[in-house]
Amino acid sequence: MIYLKELKLTNFRCFSNLDLKFSDKVNILVGNNAVGKTSIVEAVHCLGILKSHRTNNDQQLIKVGSDYGVVKGKFKESEKTNEIIFSITSKGKKIVFNNKAYNNLSEYIGYLSVVMFCPEDMELVKGSPSARRKFLDSNISQINSLYLQSSINYRKILKERNEVLKQIAEEVSKDYNLLDVYTKTLVKEAKNIIKARNEFINLINPHIEKIAKVISNDKELVKLKYMPSVEYEKIEEVFKTNLKNDLFYKTTTKGPHRDDFEIELNGVNIANFGSQGQQRTAVLALKLALAEVISKNNSNLIVILDDVFSELDLNRQNQIISLLNNSKQIFITTTSVENLSEKILNDSFVIHVNKESEASGESRAKE
Repeated sequence: MIYLKELKLTNFRCFSNLDLKFSDKVNILVGNNAVGKTSIVEAVHCLGILKSHRTNNDQQLIKVGSDYGVVKGKFKESEKTNEIIFSITSKGKKIVFNNKAYNNLSEYIGYLSVVMFCPEDMELVKGSPSARRKFLDSNISQINSLYLQSSINYRKILKERNEVLKQIAEEVSKDYNLLDVYTKTLVKEAKNIIKARNEFINLINPHIEKIAKVISNDKELVKLKYMPSVEYEKIEEVFKTNLKNDLFYKTTTKGPHRDDFEIELNGVNIANFGSQGQQRTAVLALKLALAEVISKNNSNLIVILDDVFSELDLNRQNQIISLLNNSKQIFITTTSVENLSEKILNDSFVIHVNKESEASGESRAKE
């Protein structure tokens, strides 16, 4: 297990310069709204996943008026300290691990896993299929490097196939041979993706069911139902029979880029029939199960709870921390320590964040 010991931000979001130190257990970031608490945990997220959980545009991470942004983390691992530097410029982003720069960012993914709980998680219930696909892609990639590579390849080939479809449909080209090459390669990567998504959902479902029963006092059975755009066994056939349709729409109309999943409560889609409280419980169970599954594959796991405890009673808060157990470093953001249970506070390192982009910490942990 590793833990984030020090964090330094330079021209990241609202911070020109910020230096923080953390404990290896529970860290609580306290401050008013809009002082940068979420930006701090977003920076931690970037050190593991190499992207924000709030935006797909990396340029938004750079402080307004600056040409670059840098997140530097020092991680304690047994007796040694590892340094990870995530930087963004107008040319893109890069990651450096102990002075080694990764030309291929995907080679780094998997060293540090991050599970984020945030208000936007409700999009997994109420949002578009693209939000749920993003959830699958981001989290399966943390435990399956082959999936990550297949996803990268798939997106690239999909773009190229769509361009050829458009050219043929508009009679700019008649290169059906090139289209066939792209289709065969796309099918290969699609099968890898569908197989991995199916395996992931089968893997996580028992954990979701177990945790949902605990936090609902045995009242609710929650699980995921995978809804692929095309079945694994029929994918070659579907791409052949669907070619006329693809040419008409000038795009690839079937494939993993159209997949979805739903969260079921007692056998029905929770988006249509669940109360807001039931939906929140289901999403919490999903995220707790995710942390459990990822930690079995990678002990280098950080858990972030961004502005979620204010909506939970004290017993539910204690339950969540207990389910996460003490073997993970945890970050919690809140506007007031009064929102948190005394049990959590007694085991925490509290950091006060203010408008001057400064922060100070105090240990509440029992010696």
